Amino acid sequence: MSTFWYAVLGLLFMAYFALGGLDQGVALLLPLHKGDPARRAALNAVGPRFLGNEVWIVGAVGVLIAAFPRLEGELFGAAYPVIIVVVLGLAALNAGVQLRGRGTSTGGFDALITAGALALAVGWGLLLGVVTHGVPMTADGHVHGFAPLASPAVWLTALVNVVLVVANGAAYLAWRTADPRMRRVLSQAGPAGAALVLVAAAVWYTQKPPGVSNPLLATGLVVATAAALVATRFTSGGRAFTATLVACALPVITVALARYPGVLASTMDPGATVTVDSAAAGGDTLRLLAIGAAPLLPVLVAVQVSCWWLFRRRESQPTPLYW
Repeated sequence: MSTFWYAVLGLLFMAYFALGGLDQGVALLLPLHKGDPARRAALNAVGPRFLGNEVWIVGAVGVLIAAFPRLEGELFGAAYPVIIVVVLGLAALNAGVQLRGRGTSTGGFDALITAGALALAVGWGLLLGVVTHGVPMTADGHVHGFAPLASPAVWLTALVNVVLVVANGAAYLAWRTADPRMRRVLSQAGPAGAALVLVAAAVWYTQKPPGVSNPLLATGLVVATAAALVATRFTSGGRAFTATLVACALPVITVALARYPGVLASTMDPGATVTVDSAAAGGDTLRLLAIGAAPLLPVLVAVQVSCWWLFRRRESQPTPLYW
């Protein structure tokens, strides 16, 4: 049962990194759109899907807290400053998007949207880096300090995530608004992201983080991520966007499968490494979640799919429909 919920947790985070990364990418690209009409058009392109994209993180955090309370506690303890940044970024991005159309001046809200998206892209990349690096956990089973945040490899992982979400946002806007500037951004961000992914993987290889159980599988997924980004040079429209969605989602499963059956490795005491089974809640709790929460997951997927289908028309005009 613990493995089932670990797979669900991974799928939820993959969905958020892909679709929430779309929101972040569009927000990070706002400064390239000069004037309110152009920025409004970019936000309108993602408007009908914005809240649906953000719902995935609610489900992921809910499963993390309910099904893996120890993982949540120790991971958040090792990266507490990053968690604060992520929460503030979520609040800033959502508040900025919802409030920008309610006043006469939008410049301040546009800056808030971009700053919130940058905080999220960096923050989630740092969290991936911390999990890859391992945490300073002693034999008592608790984390002491924020040592992983001092690692250049962790910050390189954050940079990779920023480039990935920029490529994702550019691919989406190039597809939905036919903006030639976004195609140019994608033509640069795609190959740059592929190169950064491979460089980051090489850096982590030299770092030799503890607790990596499946290096060959992780290497294959890294190559697949880079290949998806390179593919954006040879595709366009929805295919290029699909490639960037895949590229944004794969780092989550790469890190998770690299350590499985471990989930959080200790850099101080190998015996303190947290596994899927030891991180999970009790069997009764997991069974209760299976009865109460699992049936809601297909509903969440169905709502997301229907939203994309209903608003499948391409937004080629800067009509202020949403913000």
